[in-house]
Amino acid sequence: MAHRRCLHSALLHATALISLKKSPPLSIVKALTSKPNPVITTSNLEPSWFVPWSYVRHFSSRKSDDSENEAEMEESSDGEGESDEMASDMVRDYSPEEKEAEAAAIGYKVVGPLQRSDRVFKDYEPVFAVVQIGSHQFKVSNGDSIFTERLKFCEVNDKLILNKVLLLGSPTQTIIGRPILPDAAVHAVVEEHALDAKVIIFKKKRRKNYRRTKGHRQELTKLRITDIQGIEKPEIKTDGKPLKAAVKKPEKIAATA
Repeated sequence: MAHRRCLHSALLHATALISLKKSPPLSIVKALTSKPNPVITTSNLEPSWFVPWSYVRHFSSRKSDDSENEAEMEESSDGEGESDEMASDMVRDYSPEEKEAEAAAIGYKVVGPLQRSDRVFKDYEPVFAVVQIGSHQFKVSNGDSIFTERLKFCEVNDKLILNKVLLLGSPTQTIIGRPILPDAAVHAVVEEHALDAKVIIFKKKRRKNYRRTKGHRQELTKLRITDIQGIEKPEIKTDGKPLKAAVKKPEKIAATA
């Protein structure tokens, strides 16, 4: 159908050009020579049946093309709006009070940069804690490393205090918060800001020739747990004798006569 329409439009253009090349009729020539009229223009010399091609026609065999173009425009506008919002958040200047309030809402507090005299790596202690950072919960002990969503207002080698402690535990006791333990704290150090593995987002609408592929890498922050406070820590008893591995005794097999 589209090919036929193109041929039809080409024929119309060709006939219009041929009609313009022909000489005007004798009646029009006599009128021009006997009574010159300044009002007569070249447009009046055109045949009455000729109509100039004043609009453009788009030949398409499917009606879904327009809808697809509109959907693409909407998606691009949405994406631009989201990127503008992200850019405005990154450019915005926060006051120290606002930074502290937002960090406390997430569940941490920035103490300051790590000093050379600070002892980060300590001996293992049989104590654990359950902390909340943002919308995620982690079970940690001293020396553990965890990955959280990107934490704002902190740089690498900054000391943090995770103040949303939900539970503390040791071999002798367990303390449960309602929902948070006010006197408990977990100390951590920011090791790095990294990106998670790429996730592919694929969208498809069948019979609409609609396919979209996008990739996303989540920003992460790696924390190293250095200390847990708010619970009595039992002493680790270390004897001078090394632990012996359990030796399995051979079973006696009764001899059959």
